[in-house]
Amino acid sequence: MKKENLLIFTFTLLAFILGTTEYVIVGLLTPIADSLGVSVAQTGIMVSGFAIAYAAGTPFVMMAAGYFSKRNALLLGASLVVLCTVGSALSFSYPVLFLTRMATAIFCGLSVSLAVSICSDYVSPERRGLALSYIIGGFTIANVLGVPIGTLVGLHFEWPAAFWLVAACGVISILLLYRIVPRNLPAVQSSMKNQIKLMKNPRVLVAFFIPIIGIGAIFVIYTYINPLMLETMNISEGRTSTILLIYGAVTILSNLLGGRIASGNYMAKLKTLFLVHAVVYAIFGFTVPFTWLGIISLMAIALISFSINAACQLYFIHLTERYVPEAKDFAASLLPISANIGIAVGSSIGAFVTDHYGLRYLPLAAAILALIAFAATAYSYSLDQSDSKKAALKAATE
Repeated sequence: MKKENLLIFTFTLLAFILGTTEYVIVGLLTPIADSLGVSVAQTGIMVSGFAIAYAAGTPFVMMAAGYFSKRNALLLGASLVVLCTVGSALSFSYPVLFLTRMATAIFCGLSVSLAVSICSDYVSPERRGLALSYIIGGFTIANVLGVPIGTLVGLHFEWPAAFWLVAACGVISILLLYRIVPRNLPAVQSSMKNQIKLMKNPRVLVAFFIPIIGIGAIFVIYTYINPLMLETMNISEGRTSTILLIYGAVTILSNLLGGRIASGNYMAKLKTLFLVHAVVYAIFGFTVPFTWLGIISLMAIALISFSINAACQLYFIHLTERYVPEAKDFAASLLPISANIGIAVGSSIGAFVTDHYGLRYLPLAAAILALIAFAATAYSYSLDQSDSKKAALKAATE
């Protein structure tokens, strides 16, 4: 139990640093743009570019990691994240910074995927869901603490200082990984053949669709949370940062909720949870014109925002063990990949709705997506139940 707790803490710290690495640039777009002589819009492209590089590059680096044990591959991946972050701090032009950020994204994907894979192998089954929720929670804490601290440092000591700080914390994380991660771990199993075989499986494809739509629903609203507060909820600009800080703190509770959901019959819980999501979004749609009711509804969204992640990751692992067990390590990367696709999908849908209908209709779009995610989950769950009945009948007749 003590060794498991140390491992979970180490991976949570790693996720916190990786999350800070990914998101810290959001608070530094203007000073970076001014320093490198580009527009803020050009600098902002690195945010979406990071998500795309993360999703597209992770399968390939996971395949390359097959030459190493999981421990060595994780240490190498985390070290390369630190090295690329140092490269970002030393960047003297926009193209160099862009390339170092894209490389950082790919190695972040590798590191997170291996941490999840090792956790699913090493942590006892009854604690696996909770452990995964803590690791995912590291990214949430990065938004609440890491990004504001990194932004503060970057604004006061020039923007490269934020990357130097993240790199220094990354070195501490690597030392902990070297000390805590077990040495007798097997090699990474993630060949391109196995990856393709896994992603061609219809059950896995449906499961992959679930978090894309579920997380997309969140980001339909979260991407435009600031203009929603200013223009629709009539909140003064001075109060928005305080509300965002509270929102971030509540998302930590969302991860704990996700850990509870990812236990027992988690697919039945997940199915119900998406209905709850749809109701919460709908309520926000009705209350958004009223400042205080809108704020309460917004905090309810924060409470459910990360609640699906641990259960979705467990489901990926479960389906892979059942249908393509040789691709289990790659399955650990499916949630981060689908999450980043979901962010891109949600942001794009939010942009379309805002441009054509207005901010007021964003909650309705999110509710529709949540209902689609519910339908996909219900379909997957019905197939699981059918398979269980067939297996029980077969066992009874033998």
